[in-house]
Amino acid sequence: MSQIILYGLVGSLISLLGGILLLWRADFAKKITNILLAFGAGTFIGIALLDILPEAVEMTPEPDNIFLAAAIGFAAFFAFERYFMKHMKLGASKHNHSEHVESLPWMLVAGDTGHNFLDGVVIALAYIANPLLGLPTAIAIALHEIPQEIADFAILLDRGWSRVKVIAVNILSALATFVGIAVAYLALPFLETSLPILLGLIAGVFIYIAASQLVPEIHHRAGHEHANRILLAFVIGIILIWYLISLTH
Repeated sequence: MSQIILYGLVGSLISLLGGILLLWRADFAKKITNILLAFGAGTFIGIALLDILPEAVEMTPEPDNIFLAAAIGFAAFFAFERYFMKHMKLGASKHNHSEHVESLPWMLVAGDTGHNFLDGVVIALAYIANPLLGLPTAIAIALHEIPQEIADFAILLDRGWSRVKVIAVNILSALATFVGIAVAYLALPFLETSLPILLGLIAGVFIYIAASQLVPEIHHRAGHEHANRILLAFVIGIILIWYLISLTH
């Protein structure tokens, strides 16, 4: 068990590295916020469609349930945002754009926490299946999450979060990896059958964040300006995830 926890620690530290490096150049990051938002949208789409969903489909002979789970994850976060917006008191008499994006930071944190939990489950299951797979699995997971962490840090900074708060929240989110490891270790028979569905749910959450939160925010902030740079950043985010996945499989 202690060795699995060590692998989880290695994976968490590597994945946080990109975001922490971004904090060193926070002022510069704010100047290219629209580019980073587009990059973030691309990485979320890439992780959901090129990594999480294919991995879930490979785990089950009935992939239809995976896509249903993705739809449920998408719908669940849509409902979450609607109720969040309904009950948030922003001091405004009627809806405005800032009310819509107010929920974005916490939705990112929730989605990332769920993903970290499942990463812990995957690391533990890989180790249980073959102890030699534990460390390579942790490193592979961490490497293709670095772009997502960079995007997360950039978005939270743009929402006005302090560096200390961004780091603290991301560390707490990373602790979900160890919860996933513990749950997988103690509840292996249940998770072996449920993991594909859980992955589908997380994929739906990530697609929702990209399509409903990040892309509209880019349109609102950038308007018709910098179209080529924004589109390029979005495509680079997808291609980078695809490339990292191809290296780690």
